[in-house]
Amino acid sequence: MDYEGDWGKGASGLELFVRDLALCLSVHRDRGPALVWPDGVDAVLSGNDGVRRGRADPEPGPDLEPDRDLEPEPDGVAAGTTDLTSGLGELLGCRVGSSYLTLPTGAQSTGNTAATDLVLLPVRGSCGGRVEPSPPGQARAVLDRALELRLRVGEALYVPNGFGYALNGAHSPCTLLVLALHPPVW
Repeated sequence: MDYEGDWGKGASGLELFVRDLALCLSVHRDRGPALVWPDGVDAVLSGNDGVRRGRADPEPGPDLEPDRDLEPEPDGVAAGTTDLTSGLGELLGCRVGSSYLTLPTGAQSTGNTAATDLVLLPVRGSCGGRVEPSPPGQARAVLDRALELRLRVGEALYVPNGFGYALNGAHSPCTLLVLALHPPVW
């Protein structure tokens, strides 16, 4: 049985990716963290040639601020980032920024609090992740306990604004595309 029907037929891989990500965020946004395996991820990763370029990796640390502390788009890591951010922003009615974060082997990035809604998408390697069940000082969210997982290429982790999160356990360098969802500017 075909559960998708004609939904998505004729759409590009990037359009499928944006659609799946937007659907997940429309359900979970402002409620709690979520993990999604969007269709079309190959379109986002099509520029991945295994070569690391760009400026030096930042030291992992607390309170990463997307669009300030993270790396610019390294060559050869992901394709269509501009199309991805504009398409997602259009579907969700918000501004979407993108940056890259590389965790060196064995590095940890703990004590972070999402300053805005974030989507963490590994484009190379994998790492451990933890999202706390609720923002500090607020009532418990959907989760009874922290969400702990291994974040791999092709998976996208949504971290709501105000939620604490940590990245760790990189057995080899892990590069993440970080999408920051900002309120619209009218």
